[in-house]
Order: sequence, then structure tokens, then C-alpha cells
Amino acid sequence: MPAANDDCNQCRLPEHACICSLIPTADSSACFWLITHDNEFDKPTNTGKLIQAMMPETRLFNWSRTAPDEQLLSLLDDPAYQPVLLFPAEYAVEVQSEKQCWNRQTMDGRKVAFIIIDATWQQARKMYRQSPYLQSLNLLSLNPDEPSIYSLRRNRHSQHLCTAEVAAQALEQLGEHHHRQLLYAVVQVFCDAYLWTRKGQRREEDSRSMRILEGW
Repeated sequence: MPAANDDCNQCRLPEHACICSLIPTADSSACFWLITHDNEFDKPTNTGKLIQAMMPETRLFNWSRTAPDEQLLSLLDDPAYQPVLLFPAEYAVEVQSEKQCWNRQTMDGRKVAFIIIDATWQQARKMYRQSPYLQSLNLLSLNPDEPSIYSLRRNRHSQHLCTAEVAAQALEQLGEHHHRQLLYAVVQVFCDAYLWTRKGQRREEDSRSMRILEGW
């Protein structure tokens, strides 16, 4: 579903509240491949678009149980990339017994491609089980020590991160602390703008996040 006529095509916010001019372009040593559930693709609250806006090499793939994306399958076999599947630590134990645990020390000169299953955690588990091409990948288990700042949906656990926060955590694992800070600031500003324009909540911008983005 395309954005409404008065909505930005990228951030999906109304034009008068568009945050795209604030989103920096990050020159990261990694890229992101998002495998997106059908239910997520067109949701205006989905934060995968924020990763794509900040990280130009981001690729989006629509997940299918019966017809995996051929371009994704080709990229997984591309010797230029080191694919790493991001998974929440609480679920990783179910799939990690025979998988290599990725960390910064295992980088081998190829470009790291972080793969995020862009769905709810419950959907992500099902998608993983039904996608054999993901089951041989190295895993990076995320165990955030701070609650999510994403305020547009209610999660069962405060440590369940939105897609852009998962990407930010991966950047932290690479030592790209400033990029992590920038992406978190983008998430905060996006949530604030969304609640203001879509829910009519009084706008109380996080001044620190705005300073981070305006000072970039």
C-alpha cells in the first residue's frame, strides 16, 4: 500500500512532519538485509524504513514460505558478504546449539551483512523455522540491557526492540557507537512525530535526540 497523498514516501509521516531531512547518511562497515513479513511491509509504524533512510545499502525482501526471494538467496552465497542473522538471545538458544556465534573477532575481511527478520518476535520464530536458507547462518544474539524506546506498539517485554533498535544494537557490536546513537535518535524523533500527527498527543520532543541529529 503506497503512502497517502500527503505523506512522505520514505518516513511515511505527513509532509508537514517529515523527519527525512534530519536523518543522516551513515558510512558503516556493515549493511542490513531485512526479511519482512507481509503484515509489516506496509505498516506506517514499521521502522525498517528508518534503517533504509540512514543506511543506503539496506535491502528489503518480502518473506515467502513457498517462494524465497531469488536475489536474497544469491546474496547469501555471494563471497563478498559475511551474512549474520540477528536473533534475540531468549530465542537464540533454540536454534544456536550447532551454529557459530558471530562476534567482531570473527570478521574475515568480507562486508558484514546483518540480516533482520522484520516481524514480531513470534512471527520471527515461525519464519526462521520455515526458512531453511537461514538455518546455516552465523548468529548474533542480542541481549539489550536497557528497555526499548519504541513507543508505537506494546511489546510483551520491555527489552523487545523494534527493527531499527535491533540494527542499532548490531552497529554497537561493530564498535560503531556513534552510528548506534544516531539511529536511536532517529527512532526517538520518529516516534514523537508519529504520536503527534497520528494520535494527537502533545508534542514533547526529546531535545537530546534532536541535538544529536541537528549536530550531525
